[in-house]
Amino acid sequence: MTLSTRAVLLLSACLLFSCASPDAAAQSDFLPTGVNPVKFGQAKVKLANQVYTLEFAANDQQRARGLMYRTELCDVCGMLFDFSESRYVGMWMKNTNIPLDVAYVDAKGNIINIEQMQPHTLQAHHSQAAVRYAIEMNLGWFALQGIEAGDKVRFISAMPKN
Repeated sequence: MTLSTRAVLLLSACLLFSCASPDAAAQSDFLPTGVNPVKFGQAKVKLANQVYTLEFAANDQQRARGLMYRTELCDVCGMLFDFSESRYVGMWMKNTNIPLDVAYVDAKGNIINIEQMQPHTLQAHHSQAAVRYAIEMNLGWFALQGIEAGDKVRFISAMPKN
């Protein structure tokens, strides 16, 4: 194997790993002065017969930070929010720089509704029923995948980080 082939393989692996395994340390480059980084766990979910590795927000600090301050999100990156119990949920876009979709998911994995959210707005986007989870992805992602309300999410694994 030539040196240039090794370099391409190494770079490819690094790029793949950085998207598949988001790291909160990398996020700190985008944080304003005085804002502390928050570390997230990882979760694997299956949507439309594809498995995705998402950042996992499982405690109050992680859920409050969410995707704030990010300047980009890769095409298959997102965040799973676990609210610990089913309840009506509203989300907003304070300090969030990228437009997002949010899918509200009940405890059985049913997508209840999907809302589109624009950056820097304080408008609340609510679940239409009590939900246990929310999944945030780039704006339009769910439509591009053919995913809509009534579809199922299968939760494969979750590794919280406290």
